[in-house]
Amino acid sequence: MKTSLIFSLLLAGASLGHANPEIATIIDQEYGAATSEGVLLLQSPASAGDPTQWAVYARDPFRPGELVRAALTFGKGGWAPKAAGAGPKLLSRVPPQPIAFNRIKFRSADALKIAQQNAVLAKTNFVTASYQLAADAATGAPQWGLALNDNGGDEVGFIVISAETGAVIHQQWDNGLASNTPGAPVSPPEPGSKGERAADNVKRAARRAWEWTGDTGLEVGHFFKRLFKGDN
Repeated sequence: MKTSLIFSLLLAGASLGHANPEIATIIDQEYGAATSEGVLLLQSPASAGDPTQWAVYARDPFRPGELVRAALTFGKGGWAPKAAGAGPKLLSRVPPQPIAFNRIKFRSADALKIAQQNAVLAKTNFVTASYQLAADAATGAPQWGLALNDNGGDEVGFIVISAETGAVIHQQWDNGLASNTPGAPVSPPEPGSKGERAADNVKRAARRAWEWTGDTGLEVGHFFKRLFKGDN
């Protein structure tokens, strides 16, 4: 059976903490290369560790302009894929490029460690993270977008990390600290300044850039609900 073959491949060469690029193998074995080569987006619900559930969105190889979705759940036998819908309205916005899984050098577990390190520098604590993986529109490089949540489930930060280099591309914290320059320390702009207004624009742009989800139940539109209480 296809599923048995998938489990054998995963158990032979992948651990739970190193399962991101192998998602393409799972989709390939279950649905074919045409689907796996068109994977546009991975999403996970909030998790305290490495995700055990993923929603996988891909271009429908038989119906141009439409998408297919699979749900992956990790269990005793490995990753189990299940078809979870198809059609043109699975996402409110669609990432422009497929994910180049062969370019992923920093996986979800690595992205979490980077987020933890930057949270310490920003003097912020988070308990869980919601993950997304998509390709940069300009370069095609895979990038992680992590919403970082406190005990109550509120976002206390958001960080974008290159899955290829591990560089922090953008970070924003609910204490006002932000940086849009890789490697630069986070710092608060002066209240009422042009810098503060520019920072607000960056925050809004960062949030909107990662709002893909339509009806999956893995909603990301609530990112920054503490940062943008008055943003309509």
